[in-house]
Amino acid sequence: MLKFKFGIKSRFGLLPGTSRIEARDMDLKKEYEEFLKYEESGEPQRYIELEELVTSQDFKDRKKLISSQRFKNTDAYLSLQEYKSMEKSPEFKGYFRFITSKYFADFLNFDGSEEVRKLEADKGKKDTELNTLRKSPGIKAYYKLSKSKDLKHFRKLHGSQQLEKFDRLEKYIESDEFRETKAYMESRDKFKKSPEYEQLTEYRELKKSPRLKWYFKLKGSAKFDEIKKWKLVFSDDFTGSEIDKSKWLTSFYWGKHLLKESYSLASDLHYYTEGDNLEIKDNTLRLYTRKEEVTGKAWDPAIGFFPKEFGYTSGMINTGESFRQMYGTFEAKIRMHRSPSVFHAFWMLSDKMVPHIDIFRFSGNQKRRIESNTYVEDKSHDGNIRRNSDNIGGLDFSKGYFIYRLEWYPDRLVWKINDTVVRIDHDEVPQEPMYILFSSGVDSEGGDNGLPTSMDIDWVRCYQFVDDK
Repeated sequence: MLKFKFGIKSRFGLLPGTSRIEARDMDLKKEYEEFLKYEESGEPQRYIELEELVTSQDFKDRKKLISSQRFKNTDAYLSLQEYKSMEKSPEFKGYFRFITSKYFADFLNFDGSEEVRKLEADKGKKDTELNTLRKSPGIKAYYKLSKSKDLKHFRKLHGSQQLEKFDRLEKYIESDEFRETKAYMESRDKFKKSPEYEQLTEYRELKKSPRLKWYFKLKGSAKFDEIKKWKLVFSDDFTGSEIDKSKWLTSFYWGKHLLKESYSLASDLHYYTEGDNLEIKDNTLRLYTRKEEVTGKAWDPAIGFFPKEFGYTSGMINTGESFRQMYGTFEAKIRMHRSPSVFHAFWMLSDKMVPHIDIFRFSGNQKRRIESNTYVEDKSHDGNIRRNSDNIGGLDFSKGYFIYRLEWYPDRLVWKINDTVVRIDHDEVPQEPMYILFSSGVDSEGGDNGLPTSMDIDWVRCYQFVDDK
């Protein structure tokens, strides 16, 4: 059924185009990055906090309280009333009349002085010196003010705690703090001058923000569910001038570890060179297959390694040293140039011959068909290998780039081409880490036409499940 649907889609041009998929994925990734950046800005969280605040009953009660406040109910009002009461009292009126008299300075100068004590002691005496002193302007002013009825108020309040309190009240009443408090409490729009109003205004402005609306629309949608499901753990866009040796081996993994050089299988018609058949150009890796004679190592399970004359050369890369993973997604954007005698493959291996997964295998003699294969140990026959194969057709796979993808779950393998499912397999799913390989080679003699040819790899990406479940 999946192959039938794929065939129908490809036949009627309904298969998503590679460039369209890439553009869509790039736009989605960019939008998701913008989404995360905006989320990290703190603005959405601030909005949530403000919304919780301004819609709370406590906020509504405080707003009502602020709007209902009156100046006469404040401490500032009580201070003003106390100040006015003291100011109008007979004691303070008399006190201020006394200290504002024009004779007050002379009174302070002579009050308790030696001259006054002498005059008081010799009241009845007639003495030239005393008479001169009595006639002096300062003494006259002193005695004039000392007969004032307000003197007792002065004596009572001068230096008293009551006067200190009055001075404190007066200083407060004349302060900016008091004036601002009075003006605020007597205004009709007190709430607009409160911190609560600032919070409400900030909330309303944020609520109108197109950016915030965009954020919450996406947050409540499933748009990023697929992208959030995967974490990129390995990739290569081939932007350098040479293959990245920290990522890729250019020969079989065991060749590197056992022989320190490349080898091919005894049944192979081609020899895998140590990078001579690889080229990076225009951010694309090309694996070339050529007709040329070369001597190289071959492997036969019965006799081991031996020298062999090969009539063809080809290229390979794999992540046997740098990257292995159990479960996840493995994908690449690939273009396969066709030659009737050449195959191209994107596959996976572990340390042994099995398990082995062909994400795809394309033979040039069948341009409208690719294979997806799994190879596992046949437990019913010791040492035998069982192949589970499927063919996908309906499209010329040598025309342009396609994105080939394998999704590996604990209970199934899912093959996709250009985001379209072409196969699902639940049978003996591998349960050990595997690495990826790309290779080309010659699978039939005499088909030299079309050589040299290549498999072009634009990029490779491998993802891990974000949630292990």
